[in-house]
Amino acid sequence: MALFRKPFFKSENAGVEDEYVTGVRHLQRGDMNAASRHLVKAAEGGHASAFYNLSILWGSGAASPYDFDAAADCWYKAAAAGHPKAQESLWLLEAADRGGFGTENLIDMALKQGKNGALLNSNVMICAARFFDVTCKKFGATNDVIAYELDGAASSDWKFIHAFIERMGIDRSFYEGGLNRLSEGSAADQVTDGLNELAVAMGQIGYDPNLIVMARCSIVGYIILKSPYGQHAEPLRGLDTFFN
Repeated sequence: MALFRKPFFKSENAGVEDEYVTGVRHLQRGDMNAASRHLVKAAEGGHASAFYNLSILWGSGAASPYDFDAAADCWYKAAAAGHPKAQESLWLLEAADRGGFGTENLIDMALKQGKNGALLNSNVMICAARFFDVTCKKFGATNDVIAYELDGAASSDWKFIHAFIERMGIDRSFYEGGLNRLSEGSAADQVTDGLNELAVAMGQIGYDPNLIVMARCSIVGYIILKSPYGQHAEPLRGLDTFFN
């Protein structure tokens, strides 16, 4: 897996290093849940490369739960621990978190970084989820965005989309008719347009349509989880369980 980097950091603690090496071996075998468990133990020992690889693993939706905040936290910690790749890209996350990233920059990043095999691009997904949520909160667009997205999703013929809606725990009466409630040019309209543009960009770089839908559902699910409606929602699912 090319995106999971070789270590820039080696722990002087043999136990911590052993956990890291074991985690990397599980990554190479494609056992993401086992990799996550061992990398977490290495990260608890301060392993900078463990933090960096966890940010990628968790941010790419490789395992459940799909936790954008945990992934972002590992990105910050990897940079603070001196991981050069994390430090080099940290400005992207910082810009997303202050709402200063912009949809055009997000789409440009998605196109430049390209497809990540069978996984989602962690940097793009973390920044997208946190940027769109910050934007919704800043401009009071959360309710309209959730209603629009869930109403649109409810018209799908795909069972896994309806399963996602059910996991979000929001009554249909809240979002029914949401497709028709947006005002042209409003903040909510711009957020949903941004989600449309991201989906188009992902299609242009060759992502499978199902994975594109999972990406959009995950971003919307994150917005829901960070809202007052999140108390009834289940954790987001990674590729291992999202389509079940």
